[in-house]
This record gives sequence, C-alpha cells and structure tokens, in this order.
Amino acid sequence: MTLVLTLMLAMPVALAPRAASAGIFDFLFGSDKPERKASQQAPSNASADPFGLFNPDPAPAPSASSGGRFTTYCVRSCDGRYFPLTSRGGGTPAQMCQSFCPASQTKVFSGNSIDYAVGNMGERYVDTPNAFAYRKALKADCTCNGRDPAGLAPVDLSLDTTLRPGDIIATSDGLVAYSGNSANGQTAQFTPVNNYPGLTLALRARLGEMKVAPVAAELPEDTYSSQDITGSLAQPEAPQAAVVASPKTAAPKPRARM
Repeated sequence: MTLVLTLMLAMPVALAPRAASAGIFDFLFGSDKPERKASQQAPSNASADPFGLFNPDPAPAPSASSGGRFTTYCVRSCDGRYFPLTSRGGGTPAQMCQSFCPASQTKVFSGNSIDYAVGNMGERYVDTPNAFAYRKALKADCTCNGRDPAGLAPVDLSLDTTLRPGDIIATSDGLVAYSGNSANGQTAQFTPVNNYPGLTLALRARLGEMKVAPVAAELPEDTYSSQDITGSLAQPEAPQAAVVASPKTAAPKPRARM
C-alpha cells in the first residue's frame, strides 16, 4: 500500500533522513519519469505530486481506439505548471483550481493527457504562452501560496480533491487515514490510523515513530487561511493542523528615579 502524506501549512512532518536529503522540492513534486506516467494515467496519489515534473519527451499521439481516462487539470498560467483535479462536490473545477492556487491566475484544461488538454473555449494547453515553461525555470513571483513556487495554498481537508482512501494525514489530534466521503458526498471522513483496516501492523509501527512538529503561529502576512481561499465552498469542519501561539512578553516599565 502506498503511503501518501498530505502536506499542510503550519504543521510539517518530520521526514526520514533519506527523504529529507532529497530536498523538499523533490518530495513535493517527484521526478520527471514517474510523473509522465501519472499524467497519462490520472494518478491515484495526486497529493504526493501535485504539479509534477514531466518527462520533456513529447507523448505519443493517442489512437482513436485507445480511449483513455478523461482528466481535468488545474494550470498555473504564469509558468504552465499543472496538477489533476478530482470532482468531489462543493464547487466547480475552476473554483477548486483557484482555491489551491489563489496567488496566481489559473485555468482549467481537460483531456486524456495534458498534451491534448483543452480549455472551455477550445484552446489547447500546449498552445498557451507559458506551456511547460516551468521546466526551463521557476519564477519567484509565480506561486500558488504567495511564498514559493513549489507549494499549494492550504485548503480545508474536506475540499481537498487529491485525497484517496488510505492517504495518511497528520492533524493536531494525531495521524488519521482518509476513508472516503459521507453518504451525501460532501464531507470527508477520517479514521485514526490505529483503527484503519487497510494498514498492516508494520506500517502502524512506522507511523507510530513519526514525529509531528507544530509550527509557531506567527506566519507571514500573505498567508491564506482556509476561510480566505474557499469562500462559498466552505464545508463541515475537517481535522486541522496544530498551531502553537508564540508567547508574548511585555517590555519592562522604567522605574522612577528618586
């Protein structure tokens, strides 16, 4: 079973030394070749590689008989970066795309692969001015979260369309596994990892060794809260990351001289 850690703002997860040495950029976006395969097969673990660094070799043209899965892509217009969206109620693909990337202009394209994806006006992704531009260079001012080119903005877990059953989430109450949606399809359901039936004893032991470090509450002023980025898409409250407020000390008052 593939273990996917959904990264959440204000609550980093301590990684194993080997994973940490690969760099946070590689951890977030993966390598070229695996993502090329994912772009053609609509990956089941999109949260592990939201944008992707795709193989620069052009994809073969799909045959009329091959069919293929129809995928909706969220594209960051300033550099062409993209990731697949999965509809789960609560908003349109365009609204979901913008909620993940509020700091930049976004557009939704659909097709059986990004190479043949088209927008709602019939324009092709590959014909856009910045198609695949991120492969050549990343721009400091081209971000989704307003801070760096690599991350997405924090989104309420109930709105995260990249979650798949079995994905492990670190929350303020401990590690939980995404177990699907409620009967009405609107509310994400989470189960403590100790009670989730799809985990082996060995995997539970590994998860038990994982350390979750809370982050100080003094975040940059451009931090987007889930309330800011979801607007009318708000859903019932999902598990939230732990945030620890930094203690504030008052400056000592000067004493009057005699």
